[in-house]
Amino acid sequence: MRNSRATRFRSAAVVGALVALAAGVLAPGPANGQAAAGTFGATELNTVRGAVLKADVAGTAWNVDPATGKVLVSVDETVSAQEIGHIRRTAGELAGALEFERIPGELATAAELREPAAEMAPYVKGGEYIYGADATASLGFNTARNGQDYFVTAGHCTNEVSQWYLNSSLTTYLGPTVGSSYPGNDYGVVRYDNSTIPRPGTVRCGQSEIDITGSVEPRVGMPFSIAGYNCRATTVQAVNVSINYGAGAVHGLFRANACAAPGDSGSASFSGNLALGLLSGGTTSCTTSGITYWQPVNEVLTAYGLTLT
Repeated sequence: MRNSRATRFRSAAVVGALVALAAGVLAPGPANGQAAAGTFGATELNTVRGAVLKADVAGTAWNVDPATGKVLVSVDETVSAQEIGHIRRTAGELAGALEFERIPGELATAAELREPAAEMAPYVKGGEYIYGADATASLGFNTARNGQDYFVTAGHCTNEVSQWYLNSSLTTYLGPTVGSSYPGNDYGVVRYDNSTIPRPGTVRCGQSEIDITGSVEPRVGMPFSIAGYNCRATTVQAVNVSINYGAGAVHGLFRANACAAPGDSGSASFSGNLALGLLSGGTTSCTTSGITYWQPVNEVLTAYGLTLT
């Protein structure tokens, strides 16, 4: 969602110092006698995940890395060496179960992404844009419950917008926000109150329309596509990711090596003909491939008793 009221801004003053420190700071190592090569059980890893949450450092995302059996903490360019040390200290004797990676740019909800940078132009351009006062987002999937039609999108947008429109001049009404969950989750539900608006159970993929016939849970290595006028293929890199945008943590996301732009919040991702997720946020840098984080769609469908149409 593009929104003039975006609230999270982190200073980049530490970036220059971090360039020199990164090699030493990010290398995982032993702490308090715990060997870095130690084996950690599920209970210990859950404890470490909780420690990262407790440390409450904005600009971080974390998940269990099955390749190493540790908790991978992705830190953006605003996170200082001192803040990384704070995360390690919070983990205490289990700090050896942490590993860190530096990612380019700043982590932000898609509402807070800066205007391009021409580099963003070839990337995601929401399925169908939807509008509220001072805001642009993307429609995720059309759904229904008990004969009433709804659509789902990003919760950080529905938290801010109560009435949605089809056009930027706000003359073609769609309907009101009737459910929203953010932070913790990142999904919202809007009820269609305009019966004249067509709402097929498809998503846009370039000049094609893809019929959505069901939904699926993300898994590492799963290929998927991002709906929009510039439909793009990507891959699930990690699941059950938590992220701290600076306004409270969001949990249960999946990560992909794709880029996002302003207005993409809530954009649909799908694998084949199956709905997969809604765009939550990502990095502000797309100099390489970018990183995005996605809310699995099954969670919102279950929470509100919705079915895909």
